[in-house]
Amino acid sequence: MSVKAHPSPGQVGERFLWLARHPQNVGSLDNPSAKGVAVGQCGDSIEVSLQVDSGTIADIKVLPRGCVYTLVCASAMSQLVAGQGLDQALELDPQDVVTALGGLPEDHLHCARLAVNTLGEAIADY
Repeated sequence: MSVKAHPSPGQVGERFLWLARHPQNVGSLDNPSAKGVAVGQCGDSIEVSLQVDSGTIADIKVLPRGCVYTLVCASAMSQLVAGQGLDQALELDPQDVVTALGGLPEDHLHCARLAVNTLGEAIADY
């Protein structure tokens, strides 16, 4: 996992800062049910691997490569969909990620889109 930019506390909320220090679900699954990879407009990428059990996301791992915003958005997305059915997870919107984080600077909203798009790629692979 490679991280580039570091935001200052005034630019982001407490949830963002906590996830930046303690990213969740980072890694990859040994034998995933599905996997997706996407590259954002900035060149950052995320790999999402899913373990699906009876149509439910039983486990999710993310491998973000890029800035801390990409790391945090991938981590937040994984927390939002863990335990959800695939249909429900497909309804996740980038704004849901932004809201869960307490906001993002406008020039990093694309990181939330990247996280959600990569989830969609993984679900499409299932």
